[in-house]
Amino acid sequence: MSKIFSNGCSFLTPRPKDGVDTFTTKILAEKYSMELANLAMGGRGNGRISFTTKLWCEQHKQENFFAVIGWSSMMRNDYVTNDGWKKGRIPDMDLTWRTWKLTDNIEFVKKQNGWDIENNLIMQFLDNVLDMQNYFVANKIPYVMFNSLPNYVDTSISDFKTMADAIDKSRFFRPEKSQLEFIQEKNLIASKDDPHPSNEGHTQWAQQLQDFIDANNLRTI
Repeated sequence: MSKIFSNGCSFLTPRPKDGVDTFTTKILAEKYSMELANLAMGGRGNGRISFTTKLWCEQHKQENFFAVIGWSSMMRNDYVTNDGWKKGRIPDMDLTWRTWKLTDNIEFVKKQNGWDIENNLIMQFLDNVLDMQNYFVANKIPYVMFNSLPNYVDTSISDFKTMADAIDKSRFFRPEKSQLEFIQEKNLIASKDDPHPSNEGHTQWAQQLQDFIDANNLRTI
């Protein structure tokens, strides 16, 4: 296994303004003595993660790598732009991305008949996770997932329970708790004004994730 590939939001990037020079997958790559390819982008959501991950994997089919996905918030809705926003941020990819949040567009949402906001978010999240899982399995790519930001599933709804039961929990680290919730509980945030992980917040999460990976032998198929 020559490389770790990772994708996510700002939780999988450094935060120099707060003195945070590392992040979870960088720590993992150092621990495993592996090269890191990281497509994480601050402020983006799960649609971008899913599409760009599959695109990168297709571009690097001849390589051996271990994929680590840190899911962003289900509240973020990604869209492809025509203005070249931050073009070049992701090497060898033409598409550029922006994101809108439901909380900033409540009036629009209210005008849509019958829009079940909460259940639509859950549906999209489950669809992203299972789509990504099935792609990895079909292409024999070893992987692990976790929630960088909080996501949840209402399993009292039978449709959601059926789909949630299809998620391979042996490759999903602590699905009930996100890294954000972990660092807030432990007070391992970058600063009082910034709830991103501190260096120690990344270090502790990375160690638990590594223990989970090793215990389940996840770097192999």
